[in-house]
Amino acid sequence: MKDLSRRKFIAGVVGLAGTSLLNTSCSNSTSNPRRIDVHSHIWPPKYVSIAKQNNVTIIPNNGWSVEKALEDMDQAGTASALTSVTAPGLWLGNKDASREAARESNTYAAELIRDHPGRFGMFAAVPLPDVDGSLLEVEYAFDTLKADGICLFTVYEDRFLGHPAFTPILEELNRRKAIVYTHPKEADCCVNIVPGIPATMIEYGTNTTRTIANLIFSGATTRFPDIQWIFSHAGGTTPFLIDRFLSGTAEEVVPGIVTKGAGGTGVVGSNRPANVPNGVLYELRKMYYDTAQTANPIAMKALRTLVPVSQIVFGTDFPFRTAVETSNGLTTCGVFNAQELEAIDRGNALRLLPRFVL
Repeated sequence: MKDLSRRKFIAGVVGLAGTSLLNTSCSNSTSNPRRIDVHSHIWPPKYVSIAKQNNVTIIPNNGWSVEKALEDMDQAGTASALTSVTAPGLWLGNKDASREAARESNTYAAELIRDHPGRFGMFAAVPLPDVDGSLLEVEYAFDTLKADGICLFTVYEDRFLGHPAFTPILEELNRRKAIVYTHPKEADCCVNIVPGIPATMIEYGTNTTRTIANLIFSGATTRFPDIQWIFSHAGGTTPFLIDRFLSGTAEEVVPGIVTKGAGGTGVVGSNRPANVPNGVLYELRKMYYDTAQTANPIAMKALRTLVPVSQIVFGTDFPFRTAVETSNGLTTCGVFNAQELEAIDRGNALRLLPRFVL
């Protein structure tokens, strides 16, 4: 999210280095790439009202409105944006209020789709950790509202998404071959864990990585192989912790380069965890990762080394970042060629969301 002190820090780093590592200043292409943005937030008015009534503080909307969202999309050639409710999410402390907030949020998102044909899609909200209420909302969202997918947060209280408590949800989403977009938030254990440092700076990326690891090593991604996962912010810190993910598995990160854990044999494919028979890299490389707040050469090169370009999708985190910032960052980072940028902008998302084919 936009933060003045963060921008001053980045500016200082760039000035000291004498070169821009996070360059997003160049003008965007004049062509219309018809981008599909999988990471765009909304603040349904009734959700905001219900949250306030239950003394739940929501993240300020940074001046968001439907008109501003459409304007931002048009400035960067974004054809369609998939909407979601951001942190703190839909759990408001009691089941009735949370279920109502989820239903109102999804109804609002569906109205955006109806009122602006082709411009919006929706990742529907669910009131987890209320499993029964969430199953009801999954059914309503898909069968009545025709949602494009479901939004889950990376953690609920102190339970990450591979926790057994969420097995009924994953079973249903797997049965439906659903797209599941995830968004990070703080775990209860780690609120204000580093005083003065906002959760968005460290905890969001860390909790994305925690839930990816939890899903893989619990065996959830193996048991529920038909869920199409999209993780925000380039998978958090996952690309940078790949040595840890593969410790002892002796799997190749890139062809010819084997990551050895302590005592590892160096034999590709040996020592795989019992719950991950296809290997950790197989599971990581079938997931999708968006570009929100990571459209810079450092993050993108790491992500591209870990996963094929086919698994990277365009995401902005609007209204906290703009489509122009994100598209310029991807264009100028020097990691992708023109064909790969076309895939990230639109083609990869179309495999998941064929209804947006023009």
